[in-house]
Amino acid sequence: MPDDEATIAYCHSCGGPMDVSEVAPFSNVECPQCGKHTRVKREFGPYTLLRRHAIGGMSVVFVAHDNTLDREVALKILNEDYSADERRIEAFEEEARTTASISHPHVVRLLTTGRAFGRFYLAMELVSGGHFEHQIRERGTVPETEVLPLAIQVAEGLRAAHAAGLIHRDIKPGNILLDAAGNAKIVDFGLALVTKGGKAQATEIWATPYYVPPETIEGLEEDFRSDIYAFGATLYHALAGVPSCAEETMDTLKLREAKQSIRPLVPAIHNLAPETCAVVARAMAYDPADRFTSYDEMLAALRYSYQRVLAGPSEPAPDSATLRRRKAAVKDRERTLIIGAAVVLLAATGLAIHFINRKDPHKGTGTPLPAAGLEAIPQADPGSVQDPAIAAKIGMRYRSAREAMEKGEFERASQEFKQLRDDPQVQEPTGTWAGVEAVIATYLNGKPELAREEADLSARHATAANLPAPNVAGELIPALNRIRKLPAIPAKSLDSAKADAPQALAWMLCGLKDWEQGRLDDAAEFFKSITEAKLADQDAWARHYQTVAARYLADHKRLTEAEPKSFTGDKSTSQKTIDELEKVLATLETQGRARFNLREWQLMLKRRIHDLDHPVVKPKPVVGTTPVTLAQARGEVDQLCKDSLFAEAATRLKSLQPAEDEKITREALLALAESAASLLADLENDLGHGEVTLDLKSRDGATSYTKISASGPGKLKATDAAGTAQDIEWKDLAPESVIDLHRALVKNAKAEDVLRRHESAIAYDWLAGDRTRAASAADRLAVDSPAFKRRWDGITAGLK
Repeated sequence: MPDDEATIAYCHSCGGPMDVSEVAPFSNVECPQCGKHTRVKREFGPYTLLRRHAIGGMSVVFVAHDNTLDREVALKILNEDYSADERRIEAFEEEARTTASISHPHVVRLLTTGRAFGRFYLAMELVSGGHFEHQIRERGTVPETEVLPLAIQVAEGLRAAHAAGLIHRDIKPGNILLDAAGNAKIVDFGLALVTKGGKAQATEIWATPYYVPPETIEGLEEDFRSDIYAFGATLYHALAGVPSCAEETMDTLKLREAKQSIRPLVPAIHNLAPETCAVVARAMAYDPADRFTSYDEMLAALRYSYQRVLAGPSEPAPDSATLRRRKAAVKDRERTLIIGAAVVLLAATGLAIHFINRKDPHKGTGTPLPAAGLEAIPQADPGSVQDPAIAAKIGMRYRSAREAMEKGEFERASQEFKQLRDDPQVQEPTGTWAGVEAVIATYLNGKPELAREEADLSARHATAANLPAPNVAGELIPALNRIRKLPAIPAKSLDSAKADAPQALAWMLCGLKDWEQGRLDDAAEFFKSITEAKLADQDAWARHYQTVAARYLADHKRLTEAEPKSFTGDKSTSQKTIDELEKVLATLETQGRARFNLREWQLMLKRRIHDLDHPVVKPKPVVGTTPVTLAQARGEVDQLCKDSLFAEAATRLKSLQPAEDEKITREALLALAESAASLLADLENDLGHGEVTLDLKSRDGATSYTKISASGPGKLKATDAAGTAQDIEWKDLAPESVIDLHRALVKNAKAEDVLRRHESAIAYDWLAGDRTRAASAADRLAVDSPAFKRRWDGITAGLK
């Protein structure tokens, strides 16, 4: 009989002892003496197990009675294997301590932890309403009006966990509990990673295949955006009635393919609001960078979607026959009466419609402009009048977007302005104004790439609208078009004395573009002109942008004063400057470039400190040899690159003893050679998975190839148009064909590798192909990637 009395239980019928060392908690054991059954291992510390509640892969959850406080709790008991793993126990105890620090109504509270019968347990708040998975299973689909308020609660709980330094890593319907009142509570942080606000990488993958984010199955670092993906997949399941990904295996290749081919929710098919479908789609973006950038941003989108759902579908636009009948029936006197009625209607709701036409509206030359705090609803054509009820609703929507802008809720403002721009019921030039403000809101939100996309859409909208107002069309459309193009916009001939609202907003667009492209001085000139403009009363609404421009001017002053004079100081000076920049960072009033510059300066200073701590020891030249300079070896290096022998070129560059004025050039060439070598390695790896069909040319242009595959390091097998296979090397392919091959294969690369591979292709083309083409590609990539632009600027400085 075992010595440990904890492994001995006594039959409730005959009192005989039973060895229960090998049985699980709450087991129903048959007495070997009398044959009666008895529940054993029910007492866990101060808790008594009452019944099983749920079973998971690593644990069993029981409803238990708290004998100390006389209440029911949920007791999660880890399986024996995990309870015996001290490393895992330490991790769970750390997770428990962090989880216990989360005090939020939508996160299940952790009460205590302990051990009994050699098993680790967690005592938690008992949530009595079941879990969300049960709702989906029983009902098939859950109505949007029920899903969205629950989604808002879950997002708030996840935000609290993130603030405590945790990512959940297993968000799914089964881990969202519902209390008696129907409120959501997140449970089971057993797979959580402690990130302290940054990223972490798990050593094991336990998440559920339906909801697991792509970066988890790839074994990559995870952050809060991984939870956002799983949360989006949970919402998808609830709204569609089926999982977004039906793959049940954890096989990486199958799951990757499944995650890349998810069918999006479609409003018309799934009977959902477009805003809801957009939230789910963004949350489930394959690339984490395309998901919501914060829980606040996601919550704003969810709340807006819920508001739209509660408001019901918007009224359909009248058909052409109805419009013709209205137009024929409306006379000048009747128009005046209708406009007066519309003003009365809007005034009753605390709004007003501002119709200001300096000339006869029948001539189409007036320019209705938004008034301060009000909404302008200009007419679509001089002979039509908008339904007052529709005008009132549009006015309310425009006011909502403006309020969001003024509160700094730029994501919501951008979404609302875009919807106004794209709504066929919104007349012109109100639709164009909304499009411009959507671009500005996106810039203010620190998303220049999206702002350029919105500028493209808004420019197309404004052009198609054929605006009758010359000062609106003449200022805003050119500004929107310049946003879409690569070159920065020089600040010149800015006459603030003659500025009106269209001019001020055009300057705002130009200033924001220059600011995000790092042309801060030019941007400041635009912002200064905006602040100095004497806007007329009819343009008073645009004075808000004078306030915005003043914030950018203030940040420009802060950056100018804070920019380090040198990045070559000692450790103490460098660290002091880093700390001072951190203080400046806390005072910034804008998003985007200002913060990027400060972080970049801090990074350069940290590298300086690292270099001082880890000085590079230069190899001593071999006695009896004459150092070879870059000038002496340049021809050899260039020939190696021309022959696509980039690894050899890099090795040769490293062996040189460059003169002082050659060092920066040597480093630039070395960076390009190593990057180009990486391109060929990537292509060989891709071609090693199978033959690729593509039209390719030999370097001399004499031979066309239709298929290509890899046959060894630096070796290729190409099939010509006649079907004859040939052994060739990279130097035998035309550089433009290598670039074409890169473009074809990079589409299948991991999202996190795409930027690196594009950069490698540019390096290849610069060294072995067309430098003009390489420079053009670099300019385009620099617009989308400040990190690349920084590296490329450093390289090209050494190539001049």
